[in-house]
Formats: sequence, structure tokens, C-alpha cells
Amino acid sequence: MTLSLRQRILLTLAPTLVLIAGLGVGGVVLLVRLGQRSDAILRENYDSIRAMTRLDDEVEGIDGAFRLALAGQEGEAVAAYRRHWAGYREQLAIEEGNVTIRPDEPLLVADLRERTDAYAARGKAFFDRPVGDAARRLDYLGHDGEAGLQARFLAIERVAAAIRDLNEAEMHSASRQAQATASRSVVYFLAGLGVATLLAVAAVWWLHRAILGPIRAVTEAAQAIGGGQLHLVVPVYGDDEFGRLAGAFNAMTAKLRAYRQSDTERLVRARRTGQATIDSFPDPVVVVDPLGRVESANPAAQRLLGVRSPADDEPRVAWLPPEPLRRAVADALERRIPVLTETFDQALTFREGGEDRDYLPQVRPIRSADGSLPEETLGAAVVLNDVTRFRLLDRLKSDWVATVSHELKTPLTSVRLAVHVLLDEAVGPLGPKQLELLLETRENADRLARLIDQLLALAKLEERREKPKLRRTDPSGLLRAAADRAAARAEDRQIAIALDLADGLPAVAADEDRLGQALNNLLDNALTYTDRGGTVTLAAKLAEDGRVVLTVADTGIGIPAEYLPHVFDRFFRVPGREQPPGTGLGLAIVREVVVAHGGEIACDSAPGRGTTFHITLPTWKGAA
Repeated sequence: MTLSLRQRILLTLAPTLVLIAGLGVGGVVLLVRLGQRSDAILRENYDSIRAMTRLDDEVEGIDGAFRLALAGQEGEAVAAYRRHWAGYREQLAIEEGNVTIRPDEPLLVADLRERTDAYAARGKAFFDRPVGDAARRLDYLGHDGEAGLQARFLAIERVAAAIRDLNEAEMHSASRQAQATASRSVVYFLAGLGVATLLAVAAVWWLHRAILGPIRAVTEAAQAIGGGQLHLVVPVYGDDEFGRLAGAFNAMTAKLRAYRQSDTERLVRARRTGQATIDSFPDPVVVVDPLGRVESANPAAQRLLGVRSPADDEPRVAWLPPEPLRRAVADALERRIPVLTETFDQALTFREGGEDRDYLPQVRPIRSADGSLPEETLGAAVVLNDVTRFRLLDRLKSDWVATVSHELKTPLTSVRLAVHVLLDEAVGPLGPKQLELLLETRENADRLARLIDQLLALAKLEERREKPKLRRTDPSGLLRAAADRAAARAEDRQIAIALDLADGLPAVAADEDRLGQALNNLLDNALTYTDRGGTVTLAAKLAEDGRVVLTVADTGIGIPAEYLPHVFDRFFRVPGREQPPGTGLGLAIVREVVVAHGGEIACDSAPGRGTTFHITLPTWKGAA
């Protein structure tokens, strides 16, 4: 018959538990009995000692009463005599009812009773004699060889002292017996504890051999298997729980070996398929692990960035991305933030094959496909979209726009001049209809001239033909100048312009003319889309990163959230609202001006709550 692990543990620990329980119960019973016995002996003897002590006090009071009577104080003597005899008889009754020591104490108590009766009889005879009778003194002191009251008083004290001494000796004897019993109990307990300790040591040794040994073997095998050593087998100890555990563990290991074999083949196929897929992309693609080491790179990336995919048996090495990509790769790996570029001004230029090529970088963090590891980044993918041809087309378009705008400006100037000459009636008077047509023609010519000027300005900004002339500029002064330029129009529209300028702002690096143009465009928009009685606020403050933020905020109609990403696009105008005359180029020019200054611009808005534009500019560093 094979015992289970539980049965063997119970059989091993049962004797020790029984012995410990027996020691505990026996010890408790012994201590309770010893305490009860000692308490009874001490209490009884203590009662006798206390009774004899008080009896001494009372008999001394009786003797004092006799002396008072002899001194002539009869009234006090009688009262004291009666009072002390009452107390004396009470203590004697206590002792007679508490005789515990045989045979000595009963004899002494009987002797005390006999002497007490004789003493009481002689005392009664003493007080029966007339006051002042000389025979009283003889009764107290004794005569003709007969003991008097004084001698009898001393004899009673000696008997009481003997009883008291006898009880004290009994108390000391009981204490010694209790100590001896306690000593024997300690010896018995120590012996029992020794036996229990030996049994416990034997049980621990057996448990260590029968339980911890198999557990250690399973643990070591599990650690080795976790390290990839799936060929290990756990030894099977018997047919108990550990034997079944070892068998199940070995069966699991066999399945893991089979799964690893199939998974390895699947992973090899997936890796080859993934690498072939990446290699098929014409644009450079680099995949890095969470530590920034290259896992795979297609031929285009190898040619452009000088990286290569490591072989299966090669260690992966860390990749140092080009300077414009380092921050984006770090954000994707550490903060799981994708970096997606859309506009040509975010393009990176690399030299390849003896020519410059433009790429829009796309950096995305890689997470588990099933979302089982939402907080863990598996790596990042860097894709460089080649936009060289598209950017060339954009440049050609911009050049064409600039050329056409420049060519249109000369004949348009002549048309405007002719219109102005006609309106001045320098060549003859005009009729009402002619005057109306010429005024409309002049207005349209002015609008067309503004459009051409904006197109030319935007083309120059996009091509960076004219770099901004950066100078040390007071940001508060920029906003005050912009407010002064817009004051007349704001007054006509009954809109208040407020300034909120922080103290101690550092100077910014700015081209006052171009940045002033950008602020004029923002103020023109704010005044256009703010109703009468509204407010436009110009503010300047210091950002946490040390740059200066200029803000233009209005209380106008606002912009729906779905259109905010497009407000800086060229020719974009918010649909679904009554539009004043305009080209949709003003905010595009503002963005180009801010980017040319090395700054950033953002827009916050909501319908009915107004619109706020934030321009963040770098501070002046002393460079022109």
C-alpha cells in the first residue's frame, strides 16, 4: 500500500504533536493543582498567624484593663475589659475553626482554650471584688504560690506565640515543598521537551529528504527549462503526489519541445517573410528593438543610412540615427509617441548617388498586435518616404506662381493707374454709371493686387530666398505696435484691444517687419470674425522652456474642431459660414514667417468661445 504525501506528513508529525499536547495538558494540570494547594496552605496558615497576632493584642488590652482598675479607673477598666474580651473570643474562635496542623496545633489550641477559661474566671472574680479592695492586687500578682492574672496573661501569650510559630514553620515547609515540586516539574518538562525536540528533528529530516528533495529537483528543472534547456527530465520519486507532479512536468516539457520546434520553424518563416516584405519597399525602412538596436533594414536604408540587418547568429548593435531623427526615435521608444510628418518643410535632405534627395520621416512605435502588452513597446519602425519628385513639382509650382504673379503685377499696375486717372477725371468728366463701374473696377484691381502680393510673399517665404533679418527685439513692443496699427479698424468695428504683457520678458530674435506682418494678419482675422462689442487680447509671457509666447485671442465665432488642423493650409477657408472677401493665404503666410524665425505656431478654438493663436519664439542669443 502506497501512502499519499498528506498521510506521510500526518504520520510523521502526529507523535510530536501528541507529545507536545500531553506536555501542555500535564503542565497546566500540575501548575493548577500546585497553585491551588499552595494557596490553600498559605491562606489557612496565614489566617491562624493573623488570628494569634490579633489575639495577642486583645489579651494585652485585657491585661491593661486590670492595671487601669488597680489604678482606680474603674469605669474605663470595665469598658476596656469587655471590649477586648469580645475581640479575644472572636480571634480564638477563628483559630479553633482553622486547625490545620496535626497533631501539635490541636493540643496547643486546647491548651489555649483551657488557659483562656481559667483567665476569664479569675478576671471575673477580680472585678466582682469591691473597688479599692486590697485583694484585687493579690489576684493580679498572685499569692500563696498561686499564679495571678499577670502570670496567666503571659502564659496565654506564650501559647499564642507557639501557635503562630508553628504556622509560620508550616508555611516555610509548604514553600519548600512547592519549590521541590516545581523543580521536579521543570525536570519532567525538560525531558519531555528533549524527546519532542528529537522527534521534531527527525520529522524535519524526513520531510527535508522526502519533500524538499523532490521540490528542489522540480525547481532546478523548471529554472533550467525556463532558460531553454527543454531536454531536461525531472526524476520521478514513487507514485505519490510528487511522482505524479514529476510525470506531469516531464509531459509538459515534451510538449514544450514540440511546440518550440514548430514555433522556431514558424518564426524563421515569419522573419524571412517580414525581411522580404521590408526589402521590397523602395523607401528606406529601419526596424529597431526597445534598446535602439537594428533588427532589420531594407537595401534602401542600408544604402542611405549605412545600416544593415544582422544575421541570425550575429548580435544586434545599437544604431545612432542621424541628428534630425534622434529625438523622434527616442520619443517612439521611450514615450510611445509616433512622429508623423506631412508637409515639405518637415522633409529631411540626404545626399545619395551624387544628388540631394528629400524624405519625409515617419516614426511609429511597435506594440503587440493583440494588445496583450499595452504598456510595453516592442520597438520602433522608421520609414523615410522619398518626396524628392513631389517637392520638385511643388518648387516648380511655387516658381510658376511667383513668375505669373510677377508678370501679372506690371499690367495690373497699369490698369490701376488708368482707373485712378479716369476717376480723377483728368481726361474728362464721367457719368454716374461710368463712375460706378470704375469704382468697382478699382476695388477688384486692389483685391487682385493684394492677392498677387500675398502669392509673391508666400513664394519667397517657401523658397527661403530672403532670410529674416533677426535682431534683438522687445516682444512687448511688437504687440504694442501691432495694436496701434489695428486701433483705427478696431474702433470702427467697436471692438476693444487689450494688452496683457508679463514683466521682465527677455528679448526675442525677430525680423520686426515680417513678424509685424504676421501679427497684422492675425489681428485682421480676429477683427473680421469678432462681433461688435467683443475683445481682442494681445498677450506675451515666458514659457517653461525659456522661450517667449505671443498670444492673439479673440471672443469671436470660433472654429469647429474638425477644421483646426487645416487653418494654416493655403487657400483654406472654414466652410459653412458667410465669408468676407479674402484669399485664404493670410494664416499660411503667418506660419511661414514663424517657421522662418525658428518658432512654432498653434491654434486653439471652439465655436462660440473665440479663437486663440500662440506664437512661440526663441529668445535672443546675441547672434544676428
